[in-house]
Amino acid sequence: MAASPPDLVLPLLVIACVSLVMAGHVTLESGLVRAKHSVNAAAKALVQIAITVLATWAVGFGIMNAGGAFAGGGPFLPADGGADLILATTLVAAAATVLSGPLAERATLRGYAALVAVFTVAVVPVTVHWAFAQGAAPGWLKAAGYIDLAGAGAIHGAAGAAALAAAWVVGPRTGRFSGSRRTLIVQSQSFPFAALGVMLLWLGWFGVAVTQAMAGGHAVAPTVINLALSGAAAILAAFIANQIRPRQVTVVHIIQAALAGVVAASAAAHLMHPAGAVLAGIAGAAAALVGSRLLEAMRIDDALGMASAHLFGGAVGVCAVAFCMVDDLPVMLAIQLAGLLALTGWAIAVMAGGGYALRQVLALRVTPEEERIGLNVTEHAMTTDVAMLVSQLGALQLNSKSFLYLEADADGELGQIAREYNRAIDIFNAQIRGVKEKLSLAEAAADQANDLNARLSAEMQEKDEKLEAVNREVAFLTDQVARALIAVENLKGVRSGILRLLGRTFRQPIERLHLMARRAASSRDQGDIDALIEAAREESARLARRLADVLDYAQASAIEGPPAGDLAPMEKLIGEMNLLHRPRAESKAIRFRVVWTPEVAGMGANAVAMRKIMGELVAHAIDATPRGGMVNFSAKQGPGGELVIDVVDSGGGVSPGQLAEALDPLAERDNDGSETGLGLALVKKLVDLHGGALTIRSKPGAGTQVRVSLPAQHLAKALAAS
Repeated sequence: MAASPPDLVLPLLVIACVSLVMAGHVTLESGLVRAKHSVNAAAKALVQIAITVLATWAVGFGIMNAGGAFAGGGPFLPADGGADLILATTLVAAAATVLSGPLAERATLRGYAALVAVFTVAVVPVTVHWAFAQGAAPGWLKAAGYIDLAGAGAIHGAAGAAALAAAWVVGPRTGRFSGSRRTLIVQSQSFPFAALGVMLLWLGWFGVAVTQAMAGGHAVAPTVINLALSGAAAILAAFIANQIRPRQVTVVHIIQAALAGVVAASAAAHLMHPAGAVLAGIAGAAAALVGSRLLEAMRIDDALGMASAHLFGGAVGVCAVAFCMVDDLPVMLAIQLAGLLALTGWAIAVMAGGGYALRQVLALRVTPEEERIGLNVTEHAMTTDVAMLVSQLGALQLNSKSFLYLEADADGELGQIAREYNRAIDIFNAQIRGVKEKLSLAEAAADQANDLNARLSAEMQEKDEKLEAVNREVAFLTDQVARALIAVENLKGVRSGILRLLGRTFRQPIERLHLMARRAASSRDQGDIDALIEAAREESARLARRLADVLDYAQASAIEGPPAGDLAPMEKLIGEMNLLHRPRAESKAIRFRVVWTPEVAGMGANAVAMRKIMGELVAHAIDATPRGGMVNFSAKQGPGGELVIDVVDSGGGVSPGQLAEALDPLAERDNDGSETGLGLALVKKLVDLHGGALTIRSKPGAGTQVRVSLPAQHLAKALAAS
């Protein structure tokens, strides 16, 4: 009897839920990949849906049905498969999305489409038949007693294993495994977007669990509750680990844990007690994290960590079935493990063999240069404001002696940056034109005065040399601005503060340069022109120093560990600091005392970082100390072998609010005309990269004490040759 419309309501709702899995995966991937690959993520999803729907209708549906121990007997190309065909199509399309994440950011669209076709025809229909096909000729795993309610092994585990095999065939992203290093490349362009994708995946997978629970005559509500509990427990476990070890467990791992937790309960959600679902979720999250570390050791680039969540979370779920049947634990555990090995082994063998064969006839991945540019451009001929602006900045660096304008969308954030940069160029050009006009007038006056011709000619030659020096410094400053824009764009998590940082850095120096140009235009005195040229050079040098601070801070923010560089003896580094800063202290009649213990003399440290840390602390202390005051520098070895540096001054001290501003590179500051920089913020960044501690004790009117503690693992005994 044909199903009546009321009977179709629940199946259609379940199918709609499963369809959310596809939307969740494309949302998740688009949120985690870098912006230059986001268009490719959406394009892969559309092509994948088309291939999976057609291939499942033509071949996959027939393989899934009953008809044999290892594969179904049809129907193929069915005229009417009913709700079962719709559910099978959406299920395969959802499973195929697991392939997308591990191959992100380097697979060609045609290569990805070919791998999806292999997966849709030869992998998931076979594993689903083995585990779920019933009737007179059921799948061999089903007949052996294998239990897998919502596909923890047959769908998640097999899809994760197939995805990792495909990632192994395609190869890692450029720079992912450089020598013995493991470079993390994931740079989420929209973590909220990725979190939304996880929520859609979570909701969508309830549809599969509900369908299987109803088909097996199990209660639906406990099944759904167990899936929700396992996912929530996995998220909480990852969150706690993130709070304890934020460098090892990041917020991206929380997303992976959410998926692994739901997958870990998928096989036995109808059998578990709620407390067991919580334990399964925690075990799935831990397995996914350990599995991702194992894949790194094997040099398999699971780009977004999704395949490890499905494979290792699914493995936990398959084994959890046996622990829900304690009376038959040894037998059930053997059946479940045999099923897991068979399902994942088939998936790996088919995808590795198919991928290797495809690699002989077509390009599965883009070239390193195309990967660097971004798949949005190389695969789809699309670009973004960021790509356009970076391209223009690269051209400006190649021709740094010219003043080129930047173009970008005027209504966007990058358009505002380009507009401010173009305004600065206008001011520079006006200043140079004004100086040149005054010099032309001076040349005319020199021609009219015959008796002073020789002297005026020499003076004009000197003016020309000074003007050329100004031109070179302004061209250098333009190059520094371009580098600063690129570097600041790479600062993680501070895109909304780019304009505030640039405005605070450039506004006052640019306004002073503009004022100098106006004065030059209104002055007829040669001495005044000389003074203006000298002042412009000093102002350019001051602005260059500020740009250097921004670049140093940006470079420190773009790395995840101590800066690369040779170790140098601490005794040598302290001596250099003493020679560099003592003359300035003596010029202010400041008592500058430098001491260190014998243990410190034998230590070795990163020369670049230590020069910056000690130099900034001592320079700030001397600047803050009035004439006749005192500055003490001391270095010693702490009880745990760490290096402890103390800098104490008798200056006026600062309030807690002023200290917070000095440590925050994006903090708003009072426009009082005083020099501000990123010195202390840079020191804090370098100390954090070493895993050390920065302590500042200061009170207005009572001076300041700064202590830096660097752990022993970043220190070494200096070589005698040093």
